[in-house]
Amino acid sequence: TVHSTGAEITFDTNVGDQVTVYTTRADTLFGTTYMVISPEHPLLKKWQPLIKNWDAVAAYQDEAAHKSDFERGELNKDKTGVRLEGIEVMNPVTHKPLPMFVSDYVLMGYGTGIVMGVPGHDQRDWEFAKKFGLPIIEVVKGNTPANLDEAAFTDVATGTLVNSGFLNGLSVEDAKNKMYAWLEENGKGHKQVNFKLRDWVFSR
Repeated sequence: TVHSTGAEITFDTNVGDQVTVYTTRADTLFGTTYMVISPEHPLLKKWQPLIKNWDAVAAYQDEAAHKSDFERGELNKDKTGVRLEGIEVMNPVTHKPLPMFVSDYVLMGYGTGIVMGVPGHDQRDWEFAKKFGLPIIEVVKGNTPANLDEAAFTDVATGTLVNSGFLNGLSVEDAKNKMYAWLEENGKGHKQVNFKLRDWVFSR
């Protein structure tokens, strides 16, 4: 079994429910600019009366149901999705509201079926952000300047945190540990080891 060490992070929403994500990159929380929920997630049904463009969301769910996990996974360069109008999620460290999208690149079988979008430092998130015109914020700086207009910067070995409040200047490893402690202290999450039975391809 492959396992990864990360964190479960809890986000408040504008509709009373909290949502939880599992991430191996807690250090990039300041760079989270949107959230994505899997088309199969049960919260969508619960939120149906609150989602102003429900017809578009339901049509998208139907479309996703006809694709295999493989088609939705790594090979799918052309990201698709629908913004949930009426739903917003609060970033716990920046206190900024984030839009939430339903997209089939998030599978229910991994983590919580909801992911935080960090387009500066995850290539799939970068592709999604480019397609939907979402902000791409650099929060990990490498020794050589990265061009975030062209691709996500994912070389964490040399990275130093920037634009990240209390994490600025730390290495990725130190920033992760400091964020785990912050999440615990503030009741926003905790460090977690996830055991994945699925192919590594579907991981984040």
